[in-house]
Amino acid sequence: MTPAKPTDRSPTISPAHGPVMRVLLFLSILIVTSGCASTREAGPLTLQQRMDRVMPALLREQKLGGMGIAVIRRGRVVWTGYYGEQSPGVPVSPRTAFNTASIAKTVTAETLIALAAARRIDLDEPIAGYVANADLAADPRYRVLTARLLLSHRSGLRNWPDDYDNGRLAFDWDPGTRYRYSGAGVELAARYAQAKTGKTLRALAAETLFAPMRIDEMAVAELPAWTAGHLALPVDKAGAFGAIDTLYPGLKTGSGVGAAYDLITTVPAYASFLTRLIAHGGRDSAGRRARETILTNLDGDAVYGCPRAVVARCPDTYGYALGWQVHRYGRHVVLQHTGNDEGQTDLVYVSPDTQDGAVIFVNGANGWVAITRAIELIGNEPLVAGYYRGLVEAVLHERMPTDDTK
Repeated sequence: MTPAKPTDRSPTISPAHGPVMRVLLFLSILIVTSGCASTREAGPLTLQQRMDRVMPALLREQKLGGMGIAVIRRGRVVWTGYYGEQSPGVPVSPRTAFNTASIAKTVTAETLIALAAARRIDLDEPIAGYVANADLAADPRYRVLTARLLLSHRSGLRNWPDDYDNGRLAFDWDPGTRYRYSGAGVELAARYAQAKTGKTLRALAAETLFAPMRIDEMAVAELPAWTAGHLALPVDKAGAFGAIDTLYPGLKTGSGVGAAYDLITTVPAYASFLTRLIAHGGRDSAGRRARETILTNLDGDAVYGCPRAVVARCPDTYGYALGWQVHRYGRHVVLQHTGNDEGQTDLVYVSPDTQDGAVIFVNGANGWVAITRAIELIGNEPLVAGYYRGLVEAVLHERMPTDDTK
């Protein structure tokens, strides 16, 4: 099904690899630090000061490599911070290129949304006429699959073929009837777009998103020249740096599709992607409706379900749109996605109504405590922070630190 066995098993606290990663993915914060935290003597601390007090020690405690953060307020990047190392002895910087795991699904979805807007593909056209799949072709349900079903995780397929005892994709239920996070499903959607247009996903993303948005340091399933000397190497649960070729074999050869994993980007580049996406996604646009309309309900899901006993306020509704997990709190909407694999943990979020958000990339498998503290310290989405604190403590059984920046 895929040219190389994928390593990112995440949905979102990402849908994920192995038992723990599946929980994560499907991770995929109750007490939030405000921007007005103060010391007894020195007055208000800046965000830089609060992050500097917390992150270096937290990276060491959690056995992480490094971390890059961008904060977006009212549609503009207002702060960036970099901590730890991208590789042994090399600090994380604005040029550090992270392999962002399942964050790739957001770029895949936005590429297909743009192609549909240009009438180059049809999100509701059955993919079977364009994409052959030996595992599924004999099942009549394969002829029901569309890009819309696949991008909203309603295919009825598991995450990857190796989630099945026989290593072959199969339907657990009829497409469109239930939620099941599936990276393999997202790849099928991308293969449809490739077959329909005659171009690779890499080329389609470049011409529909990266070029119009003037984003240079972002690539799908390849390691361009600008990544040389800047790659964030994966860091495992024990805190050991690994080789990027080992975890992501398709990157070196450029043989992967890159639809569900293997988006290479810097923190500033992805932050620019978010700000431009929201700035150009007018309130009545088809693109905005596609990324904000919940098609898959996650309330009660074992992985994403909001632990109400420990979260001050769960989303009123939450689920998947096309490529994005959507949280609605009254009229307030937050789009987000996470990424997890054996050496990387990521979270991105943005609100179309406030135009506030953040990009948080970590080269480390144990990233959720540090990411959750970062959301709390940033302070622009306290309800999202509370949601993740709850998931970290109730689902991952990690003890979250209390606020020590006042």
